[in-house]
Amino acid sequence: MNKYYYVLFIFSLLLIVSCSNSKTQQENIASVNSSQISVEDFQKEVSTLSRRDPTFKVTQQSLEEQLSTIIDKKLLLQEAMKKGITESPQFVETIKTFWEQTLIKELIESKTREWSDRMYVTDEEINNVYQRMQYLPTIKMARIRDRKQAEEFKENMIKGIAIAGEETIGPISCEEVRSETLIRAFDMNVGDTEVYESEGVYEVIRLIKKEKTFVPPLNEIYTRLKNDLLEQKKQHAIESWLNEVKNGAKIQVNSQTLKRISNGQ
Repeated sequence: MNKYYYVLFIFSLLLIVSCSNSKTQQENIASVNSSQISVEDFQKEVSTLSRRDPTFKVTQQSLEEQLSTIIDKKLLLQEAMKKGITESPQFVETIKTFWEQTLIKELIESKTREWSDRMYVTDEEINNVYQRMQYLPTIKMARIRDRKQAEEFKENMIKGIAIAGEETIGPISCEEVRSETLIRAFDMNVGDTEVYESEGVYEVIRLIKKEKTFVPPLNEIYTRLKNDLLEQKKQHAIESWLNEVKNGAKIQVNSQTLKRISNGQ
């Protein structure tokens, strides 16, 4: 048996073990299509993350975010399998270690190549970023899931009434911001207050200060801005595509189990 078929055989065994439904029954916290996420595996992921990041705090929100990350990984792996990436000799040579990470990397690169021919950056987009770079805004922000309450928060902000959970952010630089809501702050005038919806959460922001700052001439940073914008577009395309995949998948989350784990039970 040559090296290629030996590695492929080992990979097949790993795949059978990971996907087998004949394992000892255990409690699952979620399922992604036909793949289960067990409580034990989820707890191991959280434990590993806690060791790697001392600042990580186990809360309901952090556990939900970690579970969402695991679900995304499951979806990416399933899509990579569908695409037949595991059949390429180049991939098989790398499966002895970190084969899941390789699958995801190969899938993302494959999707990026599909989009590259129709992805570009215009001069108008570069000029817009350049104009935003010239200011450092400071905002007040509050997040809420209820639209009506968000409008009430907005009115209170305008009146200068303090809001529970309100935070002050800034001064912030355009280049360090990735949130679409925060990006909008660069186009607002001092005193403007708006409500924006993002993935089911309403974000209320009020611009309280906008400081002028120095930036190099556009011709000196034009190429860098263009490349940065292109990378952002690639990232946004990946996120949008993954959301489409997620919406078409059968995902079930055991909320009660998640809540119990967050309470340390």
